Amino acid sequence: MNPSFSFPFEPYDIQKKFMNELYFTIEYRKLGVFESPTGTGKSLSICCGALQWLKDTNLKVVEELRKEINQLKLELSTTIGADDWLQEEYEKLKKNQLLVSLQLKLDKIKQREEKFTELKKRVNIQKKSLNKIEHHFPKRDKPNEVDKSNEAGDVKDCDEKENIEDQDLIVEECQNKDDESDSEETCLDDENDSNTKIYISSRTHSQLSQFVGEIKRTVFSNSTRVVTLASRQHYCINPDVTKLKNVNLINERCLDMQKSKTKSTSVGEEGKVLKKTKTSSCNACPYYNLNNITKLKEQLLVDIMDMEDIVKTGKQLKACPYYASRMALDDAEVVLISHAGIVSSGARSGISLKLQDNILILDEAHGLTAALENAHCAPVSAKQLCSVKTFLEFYINKYQARLSSRNLLQLNQVNFVVGKLLGLVQSKTANDKTGDATIFSLEDFVIKAEIDHLHLRPLVEFCRSTRLAPKLHGFSMRYSQQALEEENKKVEVKKASFKEFLSNMSKKKNQDEVLGDLHKSEIKASNQTNSVPTESSAGSGLYAVLDFLEMLCGRSADGRVLARPGDGGMLKYLLLNVAEHFAQVVQQCRSVIVAGGTMEPVAEFKALLTNNSLEVDRVNVVKCEHVVPPGNVLGVCLSKGPSNIQLNFSYEYRASKDLLNEVGRVLRNVCSIVPDGVVCFVPSYSYEQMLFEHLTSTKVIESISKKKKIFREPKSASEVDQVLHKYAAAIKNKESSDLNGALLLSVVGGKLSEGLNFSDDLGRCVMVLGMPYPNVKSPELQEKMNYLNKSTPGAGSVYYENLCMKAVNQCIGRAVRHANDYACVLLVDERYSRPQTVAALPSFVQKSLKTNCTFGQTIGSIAKFFARHKEKK
Repeated sequence: MNPSFSFPFEPYDIQKKFMNELYFTIEYRKLGVFESPTGTGKSLSICCGALQWLKDTNLKVVEELRKEINQLKLELSTTIGADDWLQEEYEKLKKNQLLVSLQLKLDKIKQREEKFTELKKRVNIQKKSLNKIEHHFPKRDKPNEVDKSNEAGDVKDCDEKENIEDQDLIVEECQNKDDESDSEETCLDDENDSNTKIYISSRTHSQLSQFVGEIKRTVFSNSTRVVTLASRQHYCINPDVTKLKNVNLINERCLDMQKSKTKSTSVGEEGKVLKKTKTSSCNACPYYNLNNITKLKEQLLVDIMDMEDIVKTGKQLKACPYYASRMALDDAEVVLISHAGIVSSGARSGISLKLQDNILILDEAHGLTAALENAHCAPVSAKQLCSVKTFLEFYINKYQARLSSRNLLQLNQVNFVVGKLLGLVQSKTANDKTGDATIFSLEDFVIKAEIDHLHLRPLVEFCRSTRLAPKLHGFSMRYSQQALEEENKKVEVKKASFKEFLSNMSKKKNQDEVLGDLHKSEIKASNQTNSVPTESSAGSGLYAVLDFLEMLCGRSADGRVLARPGDGGMLKYLLLNVAEHFAQVVQQCRSVIVAGGTMEPVAEFKALLTNNSLEVDRVNVVKCEHVVPPGNVLGVCLSKGPSNIQLNFSYEYRASKDLLNEVGRVLRNVCSIVPDGVVCFVPSYSYEQMLFEHLTSTKVIESISKKKKIFREPKSASEVDQVLHKYAAAIKNKESSDLNGALLLSVVGGKLSEGLNFSDDLGRCVMVLGMPYPNVKSPELQEKMNYLNKSTPGAGSVYYENLCMKAVNQCIGRAVRHANDYACVLLVDERYSRPQTVAALPSFVQKSLKTNCTFGQTIGSIAKFFARHKEKK
């Protein structure tokens, strides 16, 4: 069986290899580790290979069903009389039942195809009518703005009435879990769908948008139903909800608005509306309209849209993109989702993701382990604990007369636990130094925190079911604002009222201290505009506490708690073995493929896919060569500088003036002979700052500026695009400025080391100064390495080495992005010449790599390399 692939152009041999291997890995239910260097059309190969398999399989299923149905019909029509008539009738009955079930499957497939054809026609008619309306009535939104203002007025009136008694803030008795789930599933189709789905996952939503663009380029664009899934935080178009910023608060507010809408009418036994309540105008979301959501769902199934398109169309149709994408999930054939949505079991169940017998392809998989660790890590800061403690005490004392005895008891228990956790991060014994961290096993931690006698799970469930976090958030915001207004009017009256207000608080604390804590919390919260919570707000803080406690409830033998006391103190749950959790995903899927530009070390991904078992035969490892010819890449490991100084950037040497001076000489010479763009990666932001200051003081920056315009990676993400545009413009307009290009100083693991494209003139040389090893004294890293060493001696050191080389390989991958591109990769550190380090570099660099080079050899090789390519041009 040799599949033929529909490609937008004549594919390279490595692309053919990639698609073939992908096809057969899925066909034979295997697991795959696919390495295809950046710039080799990996995304397009994934789309064409996987979609070709899906289309072929769908056709094969129909053919097999027809063949089986015809065979059964033939057998039933030509039954020969048997001696045992009873057995004959039984066999006939069984065959008839099988025939009916097979015919039903075939009919469903036909109906689905017919339904999709009709859907296309209907959506095209809707789009034409919508375009006509917008053409003739371009300002139609104005009446809705009036309505919205009226609604806002209604909301304000409602809020004022609710403020009288704070009824919306009171914790009620636990509701049935069924009620909670109803709100999530209101928009979802109940039909069981047997569609085979391909889930494509990547690190960021912008990378998922690239897949949308690639699918549009293929022949499958008109016949494939694609949906991009994202959280409410990304998809919500209601400004009253998005202003909350925190994803948990956004989720809770959205569910609240749904309940307001669904409960706005009471329905009789026969389904007739009996009466309407007043809540609908106060809280219902105007975008949660089933008719509009259905229209948006149909449009995103017919037209392949990325996230921006879905949000834009959602605003036009006044329909919620979040629920439209979820409603489209059952009918979709390709589902695009971020790594975070796949690796967390909570996220998967929250969006009803069905992985059973489906295909999962994880692109940019070099970050998969980190994504798994983040998904099962729960940090909570001392600021968050302090905020929760303060407002929880305030809340209990204000409403204790109105709370049921059961709820009051559980609130006091939650307050007790938060107090103990806070005490642990604030405690300073004679041996403790601020910032020193300790790692505990889960058993040791609960004993140290003095909460080992409590059942934590019921407390977490109580907080979740009563929705304490959004109530506490509303409480903290409402009374912080109130306090600020009173302070502006009458400062003295405000102080007196708060002393009176806090008179009933616990006698365990000095009243002046409590007042001081509360006053600080109020002023901090009241400075936020429009009640937007910060990371230390009571609501978002309680969510962090609950996530932390939930992890403790798991009592995993591989779980640890990091406790760092002091002013910037924190607690952090760590999971040392993430493969166990990823095994749940692998078991469900028909096939799981991890793909990336550099998949070294392969052993790490094999262990992740097989949960460290011996089932490695099921893993298909595919390594594709780069499309770039070996002569287009020059790799050099520079071991000695111009002054013959040994180049070693380990932590104890990197700040020496001799080494910094040597770096200045290397940069000055490289910038003189390399045309166009040079990107230089350094180990950290602090080292980049130190290096830049030193080169400025020694006039090296001034000297380089005569050859190239110098740019530095900004710390703010919002400034990255601006710097990149200026860098590109400096290279493009080099002739008018008498310069030969630009130099960009970047940071390994920073904003420019992943996902960016320095092709052609933008990246003729990529330099990496030093080896970016993480801080080996980090308690988290030490614990992880010790854990690995216990299972396999030496595994901790291998893990540490791999962390460094993964970061280096991501930097190298920024250059050489297509077959005709060429670039020099300059690795400045004597340690790059070690055999184990060379083996961890990308194969396309290894082919031309020169190790243990002196400065003279290096400069000569670089000069010849660019002279040769200048002649070719």
